[in-house]
Amino acid sequence: MRITLLSLVAVVAATTMAACTVKKVETPPLAGPSSLARTIIMLADRDTLIQDGVQEAAIRLTAAVQPGQSENVRLRAQVTVDGVAQDFGTLSNKNPITPTTIFYRAPAAPTTAGGQVPTTVTIMVTPDDQGDFRSEFTRQLDIRLIPPGVILPTNPNLVASFTFLPTAPQVMNVVSFNAGGSTNGGTACNTACTYSWDFGDGTTANGQAVTHQFRTVGNFLVRLTVTDNRGAQATAVQPVAVQPGTPPTAVFTTSPATPGVNQAIFFNASGSTPAAGRTIVKYDWTFGDGNSATGVIAVHRYEAAGVYQVQLTTTDDAGSIGRSAPTTLTVGTPAGPTPTADLQVSPASPKPGATVSFNASGSRPGSGANIVEYTFNWGDGSPEEVVTNPLQTHVYVGAGTFTATVTVRDSLGRTAAAQRTVVVAP
Repeated sequence: MRITLLSLVAVVAATTMAACTVKKVETPPLAGPSSLARTIIMLADRDTLIQDGVQEAAIRLTAAVQPGQSENVRLRAQVTVDGVAQDFGTLSNKNPITPTTIFYRAPAAPTTAGGQVPTTVTIMVTPDDQGDFRSEFTRQLDIRLIPPGVILPTNPNLVASFTFLPTAPQVMNVVSFNAGGSTNGGTACNTACTYSWDFGDGTTANGQAVTHQFRTVGNFLVRLTVTDNRGAQATAVQPVAVQPGTPPTAVFTTSPATPGVNQAIFFNASGSTPAAGRTIVKYDWTFGDGNSATGVIAVHRYEAAGVYQVQLTTTDDAGSIGRSAPTTLTVGTPAGPTPTADLQVSPASPKPGATVSFNASGSRPGSGANIVEYTFNWGDGSPEEVVTNPLQTHVYVGAGTFTATVTVRDSLGRTAAAQRTVVVAP
């Protein structure tokens, strides 16, 4: 509760002469320059309001010429901010007559962040019952307006500024940021301020001088926020264009150079090289037959003869990609001895329903390979059997002459066949 009490008391001097007797009249105490002894009292029920356009302060106005003797005095009421009269908020009555109560309502909250600071308004009343208020003394009281929400201090003299090198960085380059150009009142802020960075890629840092690596290509808005020792802040924003890095080279060798079908082929990418300061972290292969592999060394077999386009893709730790030119690889049947097939049957003339043994273990692979598959055809219309065991049996149900065949395939895809006649008689 705030009370403002100002008294204006006139100086009255009276001299009474009666015959030769002079009576002295005491002069009342001085309280103001007015011609009347007058007391104006302003009493507010609160001295702080939330600046929300709703809260009000009730201001009781009374006037008296003598203690306990009320007087009706016409007043002129107004609102000032920093000594300037203005309609900042609302007064319920600008021409009140005492005794009365007027209300001051706070204005709406500021709409900009820069306005989020407390404001003090002064409610002033001046007697206006003599027809001229210019010679009257003004009575006043202050009301503090507090904006709702967070109140941030401001400092118009705080300036955020920064530089960075290199100015045209590539992906994963170490970029140095320096906020040493930030000032407060024209003087370098240095350790008197704190510095917060937002690099625009989801990462942040703190400090006057920091480093950062951008991991992807793109344009990033880097924001520096400088905070002084009172909590006031200033920001600076600059775009940083991050360019692709120098891609790694991608080269490889194959062994053997002229492979055969189903032959193991070794692909070696160890001759690939990254850009300076980078490391190759991934090797991807495509073999041209719908198959692929990863790794610095890969092994692949082609199931059919033909001409295939092999390509290697390398990726470094900055995400830069290098690709080899498509390399032609011819796959065919290798030269050299081919496999041989051998088939033995026991008994050669079985009876119907008897078990017949077939032995293809005498078969031999071609040069540089081994037999990986045996295909038995019994010659009686029953299904073929593809197996890896050269020893098999079969039962012929009816009498007749049948041609049994075994086909062997070696690890290089080469094949050979052998046949035997089986006579089944009762």
